[in-house]
Amino acid sequence: MSRRDLFKFSGMTAVGMMGAAALAGCAPKGKGSSKADSETARNAASWRDAPDPITDVASEADYDLVVVGAGNGGLVAAMTAQQKGFKVCVLEKSRMIAAAREAIGTIGSRYSKGHEVDVPELMNFARRVQSGDVNMALYKTWAEKSGEFMDWLGDLEEPMGMTFPFEYHAPDPSIAPEAYYPPMCVNPVMGEFNPNGPNYGAYVHLEVLRDLFLEAGGVIEYETPAKQLVQDESGKVSGVIARNADKQHVRYNAAKGVILCTGGYGANKEMMMDLCPNAYTYSTATAATTEEGDGIRMALWAGAQLEEGGGAMVWNRAVVGDDCKLGADLNNAMFLPASQPFLRVNARGERFMNEDSTYPEIFAQGQYQPGGYSWQVFDSTYWEDIVRFDTCGCSRLAPAPDGSAFNADVYDLEALTKEHLDSFWFEPVLADGTMKKCDTLEELADAMAFGEQEKKTFLASVKRYNELVSSGKDLDFGKEAFRCSTVDEAPFYAIRTAGNLLVTIHGVITDTNSQPLRADGSAIEGLYVCGNDQGGFYPHNYPSMFTGINAGRTATFARIAAKHACGIA
Repeated sequence: MSRRDLFKFSGMTAVGMMGAAALAGCAPKGKGSSKADSETARNAASWRDAPDPITDVASEADYDLVVVGAGNGGLVAAMTAQQKGFKVCVLEKSRMIAAAREAIGTIGSRYSKGHEVDVPELMNFARRVQSGDVNMALYKTWAEKSGEFMDWLGDLEEPMGMTFPFEYHAPDPSIAPEAYYPPMCVNPVMGEFNPNGPNYGAYVHLEVLRDLFLEAGGVIEYETPAKQLVQDESGKVSGVIARNADKQHVRYNAAKGVILCTGGYGANKEMMMDLCPNAYTYSTATAATTEEGDGIRMALWAGAQLEEGGGAMVWNRAVVGDDCKLGADLNNAMFLPASQPFLRVNARGERFMNEDSTYPEIFAQGQYQPGGYSWQVFDSTYWEDIVRFDTCGCSRLAPAPDGSAFNADVYDLEALTKEHLDSFWFEPVLADGTMKKCDTLEELADAMAFGEQEKKTFLASVKRYNELVSSGKDLDFGKEAFRCSTVDEAPFYAIRTAGNLLVTIHGVITDTNSQPLRADGSAIEGLYVCGNDQGGFYPHNYPSMFTGINAGRTATFARIAAKHACGIA
């Protein structure tokens, strides 16, 4: 796989876009709407129905712990138990382990010394972001236990050549007093960390953990999707039935318990259209491949409860083609600079938001615009603007003031410079025509296929925006002055973007041991749910200012689950 291929995500079934015929430069396409599709999905939500019990079991295998899913959570859970002498098997439905998560959000590890976090402040911020619909006990447990997990991972992987640089940067509080970016991101790197790239750890550290697990005597069964849990009369889970690579059903008995870490349901269109249809309908790419809700469905069939809502982590960075088609299955290219706070206009040429927003906020605002997408517009000073914007986390494109090359080891293993930005991100979309580049704004409007009225509106929007930027105060939407940039130096650029579905973040209700809860509040003995199968953290939207928290909470609770199941202190 080439480096650029990492950003071509396979998908699902096409979804048309309502109202596309009314948009400038777009031909008619598709039928219906996300609302209609969602109602249809709810009326025929067969994924909720428990299947008939599997009876044609060809063989059995006995283990202490069975983990479903060889990813960020599954391998941590498996190694936690295997390291202490327990007999562990991991069931993985694909032919390989999942890709590693490059940013791990933890608090209180040896890597974060000097970057302490006010935990109550963080928890209260998370509560406000979710309008109170969040399990604060889970946040508190993550805050208290994640540092221990991170140090444990370092103890395992440092002898194998991994290093764990702590990456943190936030805007100067004197110019961005309301910005809140708690320091928590550790980025695994293979070899010595080079702050200006290249670095090689982003997709490696889970391979290191896998090798350590296998060397310790652990077992991974590939191409073996779990199908049903095994429960006794009391409801206790004692194993799982899976279908192996030979298409035979095998019963894996688990004396200590079963841990479900299957990654959510982003690749299950039926579940997506039932639970969070907008995340599917208003995206043009997806990172989901095998994440079909297996763990969530099995847990529900065993008596667990699904939290209310339906949330997904969606970047605003997927390109929309000139046909204006939307749908997560399209496998369109990604354009990482789309999260920079440049001017945004809709299909009518209107500015509609404060562009200094997080990627889920930009996506959310865009889905309500005509056609469900928006245009990002900027001029020839884009690199100087990007450096001044000083964005944080995964949107950052320029090295931080301390030299840290944020995202260099994630995307193409090169230092982040203007030359890199041009060659890796700009050239492909200029070559395929999805990015427009023109010498005048009038020509740019024509390239954006605006009609006469939309062109007038667009030119007026740019003029108004430039006047606001020059005045130093965005009276229309309140964008911070240091994140504003005029659009007045040729050449001019525009690119149309929508959502890039990453993962679902809405799952099963659990206690702080990761045990799923029945409707009466009792825990299902012998069963644990972690990662994107687990609910309680962000059922509606992801707090993207908490860099790496999803990988961090996944691994932390996977380790907690394995310890609890096996009685490890």
